[in-house]
Amino acid sequence: MTLPATHAHLTVAVEGLWQAVSELALIVHEDRPTATDLAAVDDLAERVSELQGDVAEARALLSNDGAFVPSLPRFAAHLDAAQLRYWRDLRSFPAVSALRQAARRQGGELLAWWGSVEASAARCEEPFAATASALNACWQEICQQPMSRRSS
Repeated sequence: MTLPATHAHLTVAVEGLWQAVSELALIVHEDRPTATDLAAVDDLAERVSELQGDVAEARALLSNDGAFVPSLPRFAAHLDAAQLRYWRDLRSFPAVSALRQAARRQGGELLAWWGSVEASAARCEEPFAATASALNACWQEICQQPMSRRSS
């Protein structure tokens, strides 16, 4: 694979990740039950916004074709931050247990919303894996190129 091809593959993967995270953000913010004043719901909304911000920063770094290779370390840092936030703050048991228990206790609208949130969060897993794989392909292509071509 060539560097332009790996860049294109990474761009497609990041767009898929952006779509999945944006869907999650939409569900968390727009479909949120109106009668809920739980601090855990507010905390979840903040964590999802921060996740979306990390992915947006990574996505923005790919739009500058001329600086693709020099921007990869910053891109990787934003992707790593997003992945950490995703697994630590949205998918781990400690992060979701209080909200899951509250949703089961209250039932109704909160329980339905929480089910949608969990399903949408799970749909982000594959795009994260695809993006990490595409990034690794970029690193491999860069490492295999002669030194004179690495600045492209």
